[in-house]
Amino acid sequence: MAIELTHEQLTRTVENLRGNEESLPSPLVPPIPTHEYELNQSESLTFLYNLLFDESSHLSKADILSILNSLKLREDNLPFYFNNADTHTDTQGVHWPEGLKQKFVQDRIRIGNSFESTSTGWYFNIPSSRETVRNTVNIEMYKSSSDFYNFHKFFSKLKLHITHFQLRNLVCCGSDISKGIYYPSAYIHDNHLQTVTANGEDMDPEGSQSYFKINRLAPDTTSIEGTRLKEPMKLDCLVDSRSLTYNSNSRISTLACSNNYLTFGTFEGGYVLVDTSKSDQTHVLGEYNLASKVDGITNHIIINEDDKELVISSNDKFLRIVDINQDSLRSGPKVKSMHELPFAINCLALNKNNVNEKLITGDDINSYIIDTRLSQQGNKFAATLRGHEDFGFSCDWSPTNENLMITGNQDGSVKLWDRRKLDDGCTSCWDSSFGRNIGLKPSKTVQGAPVRNTKFSFNGEYIAWAESLDHIGIVPVSDVLASQENTVSNVQSIDFVGKCMGLNFAPSDSGYGEELIIGVNDCPLGGILSYKLESVNKSLDFDFFF
Repeated sequence: MAIELTHEQLTRTVENLRGNEESLPSPLVPPIPTHEYELNQSESLTFLYNLLFDESSHLSKADILSILNSLKLREDNLPFYFNNADTHTDTQGVHWPEGLKQKFVQDRIRIGNSFESTSTGWYFNIPSSRETVRNTVNIEMYKSSSDFYNFHKFFSKLKLHITHFQLRNLVCCGSDISKGIYYPSAYIHDNHLQTVTANGEDMDPEGSQSYFKINRLAPDTTSIEGTRLKEPMKLDCLVDSRSLTYNSNSRISTLACSNNYLTFGTFEGGYVLVDTSKSDQTHVLGEYNLASKVDGITNHIIINEDDKELVISSNDKFLRIVDINQDSLRSGPKVKSMHELPFAINCLALNKNNVNEKLITGDDINSYIIDTRLSQQGNKFAATLRGHEDFGFSCDWSPTNENLMITGNQDGSVKLWDRRKLDDGCTSCWDSSFGRNIGLKPSKTVQGAPVRNTKFSFNGEYIAWAESLDHIGIVPVSDVLASQENTVSNVQSIDFVGKCMGLNFAPSDSGYGEELIIGVNDCPLGGILSYKLESVNKSLDFDFFF
C-alpha cells in the first residue's frame, strides 16, 4: 500500500528537503502491482515524493520542493470551499509556481504510459487494447475549447474515500440537488477522523478495524432568513458503520440515490438501504446480503425513477431486480428476478422509455442491450455493441433520445452508439484525452487513460467522460452527430489533480440550468467540484431583497 502524507508529514518533508535536495532518503513506495498507480501511487503527495527519485521527471528537485511548499501554504489557509478561481490559484486552490503544473501533468501522463514497468502505469485487462482501439477513433481533433459549464465551487475539506480503482460511482445526488450530495469517507484514511478499535478506543491505524461514514453535503436551511450569506452549506453523517449490525467493517463499492432513498453496495456482496425522504429524519431501513461467493462484489446499483426497484449489478455475474415498494419494505426487500450473464457486470443504464431494456457493460470487450422479458425466455441479449478492445466500467443511455447510448472503456476510448445502426458499429469514437488542455504542441498526440465514468447531461444535450486521473471532457451531442472531417466545433476540458470518483448531473435554478457534480479523490487535493450550466431561458437575477 502506498503511503499517504498527512499535513504534518508534508510540513516535515518540506523542511527536511529545503537545502538538502541532493541527499535524499530512499523512495517511499516500493515496487507494487500495476493497478496501484491508479489507486494509491497517483496521490499527489506520494507522486511528488517519488518523482524525487525519477531521473526522467520533467521536474527538478527544486521544482518539486517549490510545489510541496505551495501545497503546505494551501493547507495552512484551507477554507471549507472556494467559490471562484482567482488569477493566483486553480479551482482546487493551489498556487502553482510558473510552468510547473504543466510539467507535473506531463509526468502523470508519462508514468501512466509506462507499460514496461511493473510498478507504474495504467491498468489493462487486455494487453495493447489502447493501441488497437485507436484504429476505430474517428474524431481526433477539435477547433476550439469552450466552457459550457462554469466553475461554481470546490468543497476542499471533504475527504472522500475510494477502495477499488475501477469502480468509480461513489459520489451521487438525486434530481433534486437540494436534497444533498452523498459520498463515503473512512476513519483510517481521513486525517480529520479518529482511528478506533471495536471497543471505541483510539489506537494506531496498524491493526485497527476500518470503519466508514456515509456523509451528506447539503444546503443549510436553518440559516437565518434575510441574511446576505450566500448558499450556506452543512455536512451531516448519515451512516456511521459502527452502528451497523452486519457491515461495520465492510468496504464500500458503489453509491446510488434518488430523492427518497440512498443505497450503497459492499465488497461482501450486499447493500444497505437508507430512507432520506425527510432530510432531518434519515434512517437505515436495513442491511441485505445478495451474493454468497467471495467475488460477489456489488459493482453498481440504480434506483428506478419511481423508487420501487433497485437494479443491482454484481461481480458474481448476476443482475438482480429488487422490489422496494412500501409493502415490500415492511417485510424486507425481495429479489423479484435474477438474470445470470456470462461475465461480471460493472455498470448498467436504463432506457427511460422502456424499463425492460438495459444497457450493460462489464468484463467483456462488448457491451449489450438486454430485455428482461426476453431474458426470462432464455434470450440473453437483445443487441450487441461491438468495437471496444477491453473491459468496460461505464455506460449511459440518453434521457431524451432512446436511440443514443454511450460507453467509456478501459481501452481509453468513448463511443456514441445509435441503436438503429449497431450493425455498422458505433456512430462516433474518440480518445479519452480529447480536448485536454495540457499545453503540449498541437502535433503532440496524447493517448488517454482508461475511462472510468461516462454520463449524458440531465437534459441529454452533452456527453461527459472522466479519465482515470485528472481530466473530464464535455462535448455537445449535436456537435458529435454533425461532425464533419473528424472535428467537432467545441470541447470543454475540466482539469484537476486526482481521481474522479463520481460524475452526476442535476437540474438547477428551478430547472433552467444544470449542475455538474464531480467527486475528486486525492491526498491532499480531494473534494467535490461543482460546475454550472446556465440556460439562455433563465430569468434575470436581481441583487436586492424585497
